[in-house]
Amino acid sequence: MKIFHLPAGGRHILSVACVLVAILAALPSPALDLFTLWRQPEIPLTLEAGAWVDYRTQVMAAGRRENGILRVVCIRADEDEVVLELLPLEELRDGILTPVPGNGARVSLDGSVRKRKGSLLGAVRGVRHWQDGQARDISPEELRDDPLVSTSFTSDFQPDTVESRQTTTRIVSGLQFSCRQWVMASADTQSVVMPAGRMNQITTREVAAAVHEDIPFLGLVYASERVRASASLDPPSRGVPLPPERHRVEVMELVGFGRDAKPTLVGGD
Repeated sequence: MKIFHLPAGGRHILSVACVLVAILAALPSPALDLFTLWRQPEIPLTLEAGAWVDYRTQVMAAGRRENGILRVVCIRADEDEVVLELLPLEELRDGILTPVPGNGARVSLDGSVRKRKGSLLGAVRGVRHWQDGQARDISPEELRDDPLVSTSFTSDFQPDTVESRQTTTRIVSGLQFSCRQWVMASADTQSVVMPAGRMNQITTREVAAAVHEDIPFLGLVYASERVRASASLDPPSRGVPLPPERHRVEVMELVGFGRDAKPTLVGGD
């Protein structure tokens, strides 16, 4: 639990409350990505050169829906280093998925990621980012500001509960997989103490995953995440507005995979 204290002052309560609403409503939402569950021992972890996965993603929040397709490719994997390519994809008229020309990122990770310890972002040795065919190296300070890299490597999900669910069958690229299922949940509380009382925001996060050992990386065939954030004031007060309840749903669905990938991004070797 994180607790913030604001100074007393009756005439400032309303303005403080407005600031509180803005702070609590703006709390960042965690993002679902391929590596969200990389620490979980229930989830298989396989890193091998040539492995690739394509995921179709969907995000629903605040009445908006965003769609995307991402390919993750492992171009090197040994005890010392793991090198990945993150490639945004576009879908052609015939349904074929192909990398967006001249766009993506190559990420070098310390080989220790195999041990599932520490921070995934902390294991990043270097990043080269391509945009419209132009490549540049990203400094460690810039990593969290880069949309492609930060989305994939800043997740630090540590569930409070882990539940096994009934096996399910899913079909990917014409192949049928009998998948193990898990549901993992966590809750976090942010509190602000002010003259009118304590405002609490509880954020609950639930991640459901269907996995199969034959799928590269984390074996993810399907994953979904539901985030709910609600606020309360203790003691209740009609004079202090509360931020509205927020909901966010993300879905990842495997649409292709293999073990025959070659590097796509050129330069920087």
